[in-house]
This record gives sequence, structure tokens and C-alpha cells, in this order.
Amino acid sequence: MIRHTPTVAFLRCLLSLAALRVSAQGLPTPPRTPDLVGIHTGMPALQAQATLQKRTSSVAVQHGGDSQLQLTIPDPKNPDIITVYMTQPPNDPFVWRVTRQWIYYPGAGGPGMTEEALLAGLRAKYGNETLAADQASGAHLALWIFDRDGRLKASADPALQGCEAGNFAPMMATGVPQQPNDLEKTCFAAFFAVKASINLRGPLIDGYSVELVNLPYAWQAALNVTNANSRAAGRARQDQLNRASQNTPTF
Repeated sequence: MIRHTPTVAFLRCLLSLAALRVSAQGLPTPPRTPDLVGIHTGMPALQAQATLQKRTSSVAVQHGGDSQLQLTIPDPKNPDIITVYMTQPPNDPFVWRVTRQWIYYPGAGGPGMTEEALLAGLRAKYGNETLAADQASGAHLALWIFDRDGRLKASADPALQGCEAGNFAPMMATGVPQQPNDLEKTCFAAFFAVKASINLRGPLIDGYSVELVNLPYAWQAALNVTNANSRAAGRARQDQLNRASQNTPTF
């Protein structure tokens, strides 16, 4: 169920407590750059909430469970949706992915946007893209790939174009696959990226989706889930054996 977040004043009171818990989770500390809308991977959830809420005073940040935050600007001309995804228990909630979706409704009187204008804004912040491709659907894909220290890479494995962060999201709760396939191995090893997917319609775009995702960081969080589940299963088996050993029949 979607519920409203605590007030910003309450969040401020808790930010310092959240920071104290960072070092205890067995997760690396990602760089503060790159960021998307002021939110970087590894940011504590409470800090991400406060950062997101600063974008508007008219709409409250919402969240579903402990796994994501969302801010929707319901502009009838150009809706703007920002979603932040967090790591799951036993990890404390830290950001591993941020997405921003923007939609253009031609009949609503909005200003629209060209592909060149969008790419200019992205390049102004992140530099020249590392990889780019036109997709069969007609969308244009642009990728900025970073090393683990947040430095933009001039080139990267083209296979990284196949990394879809949404496919990895369930692993934040269930853990890593027992036998990851080749693409999963590639993505978890090196997909620290800003990814833009641009939907084209003549001179103007239909909309865009831009995401910041750190899959090497997400892999460690998912591995923590796997290890915790394994320990819990081991304790359950030992408890079952202990009870079985005490179940002595009377003859």
C-alpha cells in the first residue's frame, strides 16, 4: 500500500542516525558522483527522501514498502516521474537505482523537447556518452559507463547495452542467482551507468527514461541477502535436528 512519507522536519531529525548505520552493512561506499536529480547510489533512504521532496512543496513523496520512493509531478502537459530503488534487508535501505521518466502529450499544449536538447542536457552533466545505439523499436539508447570510482569511461563492452536494471530488481529481495548467465555476470561486474532511452516522434520526442544504476553495488547487496537466507536455512535445519534428537520414544 502506498503511504505518505514522514514530514521533512522529521526526516531531518533522522538523517544523522541513518548515516551512523552505513558502515555496518557490509556494502561498499560508492562515489557521490554521478548523481541523478541530486541522488547518488549508496545514499541512505531517508536522505534520498529529503532530497526528492526538495523538488516540490505541492506533491508529497510516496513510497511502497521499504523498496522504493516515488515523486510524480502530475503536469497534464509533461508528466515527470522519479523513482528511487533501495537495497533490501538484511541491508539497510540504500539507493542502488534512480529513474526519471518524462512524457510529452502533443495535444496538451506543452513545449515539447527535441532529442538534441535532451542529449545536450545529459552531456552537459555527464560528458560524452560511452555507448550509443538505435533500437529496433525506434528508440535511441545512450549510455554513460563509469568505473567503480565514478570516473566516466571513454569505451566499454558493447554487451553492457543489454543490461536491464528492472530484471535485477527482484534479486534485491531474493538474492543472487545460483548460476548467473553471461550477461548477468557482465552487468553485475561493470554496469555502473547512466542510461537514457529516448522515444522519437519526428522532430520531437514522445518522452524519455533516464536511469542511474550501480549493479556492482546491487550485486553485493543481493549477495548479503543470499548469505542471510543461507544462514537462516542452516539455523532452521539445526533446530530441526535438535528437536528430532530429543524426540525419544517410550516403549
